[in-house]
Amino acid sequence: MIRLPRLSIFARSFLMMACALLVAEAVGFLVFTMRPPRPAPSAGLFDIVTALRPDLQAFGHPFDSGRPPGDMGAQGGFGPPRSVDLDVATAKAPPSMPRDVDTGASTRLADRLAGMLATPPDQLRVYATKDAFGPMAGPMRAVAGAGSVIALRQDDGTWRVVTVPGTPFADTVVARLLWMLGLGILVMLPLAGVFARALSAPIRRFADAAHRLGGDTNAPPVPREGPTEMRQAVDAFNAMQARMNRMMQERTHMIAAIAHDLRTPLTRLSFRLDGLPPPLGEKVDGDIREMKTMISAALDFIRDRSSGPHRQPLDLRLLVESVADDLVDVGHDVSLQAGEAITVDGDPVALRRAVVNLVENGLKYGDRVRMRLRFQNHACVLEIDDDGPGIPEPMQRQVFEPFFRLEASRNRDTGGIGLGLASVRAIVSEHGGQVELRNRREGGLRASLTLPARRHA
Repeated sequence: MIRLPRLSIFARSFLMMACALLVAEAVGFLVFTMRPPRPAPSAGLFDIVTALRPDLQAFGHPFDSGRPPGDMGAQGGFGPPRSVDLDVATAKAPPSMPRDVDTGASTRLADRLAGMLATPPDQLRVYATKDAFGPMAGPMRAVAGAGSVIALRQDDGTWRVVTVPGTPFADTVVARLLWMLGLGILVMLPLAGVFARALSAPIRRFADAAHRLGGDTNAPPVPREGPTEMRQAVDAFNAMQARMNRMMQERTHMIAAIAHDLRTPLTRLSFRLDGLPPPLGEKVDGDIREMKTMISAALDFIRDRSSGPHRQPLDLRLLVESVADDLVDVGHDVSLQAGEAITVDGDPVALRRAVVNLVENGLKYGDRVRMRLRFQNHACVLEIDDDGPGIPEPMQRQVFEPFFRLEASRNRDTGGIGLGLASVRAIVSEHGGQVELRNRREGGLRASLTLPARRHA
C-alpha cells in the first residue's frame, strides 16, 4: 500500500481528482490519435451520375475530362473527392424507402440528378438520408450521405440502384468513445482503489481504535499518521483515552482504599462483640461476615477491572478440566465434554476465576453442571449448562451489571452481592471475548463464553 505525504484531506482529494482528469484526457488522446475514426461517407453528384450512367463517358459526355472524379472535385469542378466506393446493383423493381430519409434533400437531389441525366423525374427514385451542401452554392456541390439510395430506370424496365454504404461501427466516433470509456475505467479503477485505500486506511485504524476502547481502556494509543485532520483527531482521541484511564484509576484506587480500610474496624468490631449473648451475637457475627464477603467481592471486581491481563499462551482445555476436577472432589456434580486441545493467550488466574464463577453460579440454582468445549471459527466456545430455573429473557443482559441481583429476596448465600457475573464480563472483555446467557429448551440456563483461540500445533 502506498503512503501519501502528510497532506490534508482536501489536498489528497484534489490530487486524486487531478490525476483522474489527466489519465482520462491521456486515454482519450491516445484512442483518437492512434486510430482516428473515419469520416462519414458521402458521394458527390459526379460519382452518382457515373455510377448510374457509365455509358455517358464512353460517348464523350461533357463530364468526361480525362481526370478521375477525385481530381475534378479537387479542382472545383463537380464536388468533393471520392471518399467511398458506391454499391451498384440491378433490380426489377424500384427500391423501398430506407430509414432516416430527408424528404427535402431527396427532392432537391432528385431535381438536380434528373437535369444532369436528362431523365424524366418519374424515372428516378432518390432517398437521401443527409442534405449536405458545401459552402459554395450550385448543383455540383450537393452530396448524398451514408445510407442514401438512388435508382434509375433503364430502357429494359430494370432499375439500376446505387447505394452509399455506411461506416462500420468499429470505425465510428461512437465506437471510439466506447473504447475511451472502457479503457478509462480499466485504468482509473486501480488508480482510484490505491488512492481510496491510502485515504481510508488512517480512518479505518482510527475506527478500530475507537472500537477497542469500548472493551479495553488500556489499549495502546492510536498511531499519529495520515492527513493533518486525522492527526488532530488522533491527538484528541489519545488525550481523551488518557483522561479516561486516569479517572478510572483514581476512582478504582479510592474504592479499593475504602474497602480495604473497612476490614480493620470490622475485625475489631467482631472481637469486641464476642461477649454478646448467643442469639444476638450470632446475628451480629453473621452481618460482619456478610460485610467482609461484600468487601472481598468488591476488591476482586475492582482488581479485574483495573489490572490488565498478564497474557501468556495456555491450554484452555486443561484449565477447564482442572476446574471441573476441583469441584467434583468437593462433591459437586460437574462434567466436561472436552474436545481437542485449544490454546488461548490470556491470564490463567483471571480466566480460571471467570470459569469458576460461571460454574458456581450454575450450581447455586441447579443440581448439576455440564460443560462442553469446542473450537469454532478461530475461537474457542465454552458452554456451561445447568438444570436450574433459568433467567427471564429481558434480564439476561442486566445480570452482568455490577450489583444487580435477579431477586432482591434472595439471601447472600445464594444470590451473592451481584458482582460475580460482572467480574466474568470484565475478564472476558479484557481478553477480547464475549459471554452471554440464554435459556435452554429442555430447561435450565446455558452460559456461552467465547474467546479468540488457536488449535494446538
